[in-house]
Amino acid sequence: MSAAPEAAGRAYGGESAADRDDRRRRQLLDAGLRVFGSTGYRAATVRGLCREAKIADRHFYQYFDKTEDLLLAVYAECIAHLTDSVSGAITEVETGSEIRAVAEQLLEPFFRVVEDPHLARVVWMEVLGVSPRVEQTYLTVMQQFGTLLLGYLRTFAGDVPSGPDLDVDLLATAAIGGISHTAMTWYQSGYVAERRIVVATIATMLANIVAPLTNTEFEGRES
Repeated sequence: MSAAPEAAGRAYGGESAADRDDRRRRQLLDAGLRVFGSTGYRAATVRGLCREAKIADRHFYQYFDKTEDLLLAVYAECIAHLTDSVSGAITEVETGSEIRAVAEQLLEPFFRVVEDPHLARVVWMEVLGVSPRVEQTYLTVMQQFGTLLLGYLRTFAGDVPSGPDLDVDLLATAAIGGISHTAMTWYQSGYVAERRIVVATIATMLANIVAPLTNTEFEGRES
């Protein structure tokens, strides 16, 4: 960072320096989500963010070098929230469940999180076209999320075979691409469709992708 933290160890009003740093950083992250998710990243300024966070402008540079760094930090928290929603749901899935039912159980909490319009705008709108660094972060995160989701489905459906005519990484990219575009258009529509319809539709898509492939592989092993 471009400025050193204030008087480490000095406490004010019973709040330690470390606690004060954590609080200010948290206030900036929360302010970033509200500002980037409403007026947008390109309209944001350090002064405006600090005013929203209710901290002095100079404190911004204790935690972030520029607004792009705050955007990436906010984006990381949004993705963690989405990922945690899916990871938490997988523990509730019963062994032997059909692949479409599994997909629905994973997607329901995911799209519930997407119903936060600030988060949805940051994840699917504000990180696009900012810089090569942000763009690469976005692409990497989307690929990782697709791999995670496909991996969860494979736990119940079986392995998806790889071969000369099928690339599993590209399959994960295609799957998350469909989910991401649906989430983006759902947000832009003002969430006009009911969440259950969105979930059921995407679950059907995923089941139609994964189940035939895994069934084919299983039949091949049995023959």
